[in-house]
Amino acid sequence: MPGHLNSKILQLLFAAGWLVAGAFTASAQESPRRVSTGLIAPTEVVLYIQSELKSTDFIQPLVCALQRVLNAPVSTQTLDLPLGPELLATAAQFDVAKVADRFIRATAADGGSQSFKYFLIPFDLKAEPWRYVFSTSFGNGRTSYHVGIVSTARLDTGNPRQQQHHGGEITAMRAYKLILKSIARVAGLRSPEACILSFPRSLDELDRKSSDFCPDDRAALVAAGILRPKEGQEGPDCTAISAASVARMSEATSGTGISTR
Repeated sequence: MPGHLNSKILQLLFAAGWLVAGAFTASAQESPRRVSTGLIAPTEVVLYIQSELKSTDFIQPLVCALQRVLNAPVSTQTLDLPLGPELLATAAQFDVAKVADRFIRATAADGGSQSFKYFLIPFDLKAEPWRYVFSTSFGNGRTSYHVGIVSTARLDTGNPRQQQHHGGEITAMRAYKLILKSIARVAGLRSPEACILSFPRSLDELDRKSSDFCPDDRAALVAAGILRPKEGQEGPDCTAISAASVARMSEATSGTGISTR
């Protein structure tokens, strides 16, 4: 074979190999978080406020607290989604799985497959085998939905179905711990229950447990792009939640019982 043909063939093979390598690199760059960590980073976190939830002073400090630690934007909207008697588990408690199913269907057209959605309601929730639950998460890396149902019935120091202007910081901190844990679990974090991932068996335990992730879990969530490397600073009207003040304020209001997530 003539020398110039050998040279041409080698050049073509080199070019083809370069294109394949380039395509592989580009593909890897398109989803580095998923490949390197196995966790799903939310593109947004949306808090849906059920229309019958009237005690909402906790919402603003809750959003601020989440925005300080999450990379994804956090937003809120009111959702007029009636919960009828067909969703009840007991005479006074809603079945959390049935509520979640209705919520998933109602918000299916909102956002994308990596939108993390949370439904905040003022009604008590039930899930077997517990007497009640504060919140429950639904979804994983194989589902098109990533949602959580959060009840403020026991988190609020008063009646969540009535407007009030006290105790908002307590409710915000409690909801913050539940939602941040849920985001990690729905994203695919499977670490043992410790630090903020610990399982609170009462309202007292929820108040006492850490609002931070353990170092290794935090590192994994930062690597996945879920948590910020350093806590951010929001605007001047963004109220910070003080864990110490919440602990002091909640001493007289803590109850007992079994919870989940």
